[in-house]
Amino acid sequence: MPLGSQPKKELTSASFFIIFSMAYHHEWSQSYFNGLTFEEHHINNEWFNGTLSMLKDDGILYVPVLDKEFNRQGEEV
Repeated sequence: MPLGSQPKKELTSASFFIIFSMAYHHEWSQSYFNGLTFEEHHINNEWFNGTLSMLKDDGILYVPVLDKEFNRQGEEV
């Protein structure tokens, strides 16, 4: 193997499932916040999706400014 090259990593069935089971919520911010710029919505959506991805399967994300909770799938609970 040449110096500096990395062996290819294969997706396991578990990692494949995790990648495709998490929906990316493009319009979450637009659904809950009015009057923001495109960039502000984009940042909110990135934050929401990134935070959801760190939750445990039974975890809940509380968003104080909305006083709402969301499960790992991004559904309001």
